[in-house]
Amino acid sequence: MKKKAIKALVFLIIIGSIYCLYNKYNNYQMLKGIDVSTPIVFAAEFEDGNKGTFKYNIKTGEYKKISDYIFQELSYSDNYEKIIGVIWEDRFQGIAELDMRDYTFKPVISLDELNKCVKELGLTEINYNYPGVTQLRMPRYYKDGYTFFWGYYSTVICYIQRENNSWDIEAISNSRFRGYTYFIKKEAGLDLLLLETEEKLMSQESGRGTIIEKTIGMNNEKGILDIYLTDAIDASGLMDVTDDMSKIAYYEEPEIYIYDLNTKKKKHVANQYLFYKYILDLKFSPNGRYMLYTVGDIPFFWDGWYRTKFFIVDMKTGNKIGLTKWKNGDTFYGIDW
Repeated sequence: MKKKAIKALVFLIIIGSIYCLYNKYNNYQMLKGIDVSTPIVFAAEFEDGNKGTFKYNIKTGEYKKISDYIFQELSYSDNYEKIIGVIWEDRFQGIAELDMRDYTFKPVISLDELNKCVKELGLTEINYNYPGVTQLRMPRYYKDGYTFFWGYYSTVICYIQRENNSWDIEAISNSRFRGYTYFIKKEAGLDLLLLETEEKLMSQESGRGTIIEKTIGMNNEKGILDIYLTDAIDASGLMDVTDDMSKIAYYEEPEIYIYDLNTKKKKHVANQYLFYKYILDLKFSPNGRYMLYTVGDIPFFWDGWYRTKFFIVDMKTGNKIGLTKWKNGDTFYGIDW
């Protein structure tokens, strides 16, 4: 009887070893095929005091500081040559960009200038008290200017452009409902706004919202997807779109999906079960083949920020890899790929 037990244990160890080696090989092959010429970029403040904006190498797990400034809610330009974000520090408050070719920092518009602009729209000014949470959110490149959320609940999306040494501003979306994230499909004719919002157009259930499609400059809007709204304390939306704006990534516990705007069909990508955790970010790779997502552990007794772990999933095969698990106390302010 004892010999049988030992044989069974040895057999299980061998099977487990084969399974681990198989997974490691698959992970190696998957990482080998990922193009890292466009790096993941993120803004963070680490528990050891190191803070700023960094580029991250998926294959090695190493990261390198590219700016002393924390670019909150950063995003790439269409050609991936620049990133834009909100700077909310004592030395500068407003929107700025970073040239990814030489890491040159360039202020776009200061908070003082923005406050002067929004007076034209009758919006409430934003005051700076200290580094941290800001009511100026999610700046993006748009046409020959920039867009951003304004206000505590992000109900207004503004568009600014500089002409003749002065700023012109307009509100391209104004709602009674809180906004989480948005993307604009730039076309020759009418531009489409995809907006993740708490507005209930498709379901009246608690904790649900809608991804809305609307034409900029018009009052029309329609619900594209009924979605789960995260209650993470830094909720900034669980939606991303491919570069060609044809597919939407979203999370519906416990599954990550892609919704095709052309075929109106959804595709299951991967499962991610959460127990005292939140998915915090979903980001397509530049070629749309892979997806980066981040999972945050809820802090013990809420004594700090989330402990974040990076994952990569291959959307063709469904294979996923757990990458870096960051330390307790490491705080992330924005990420893009």
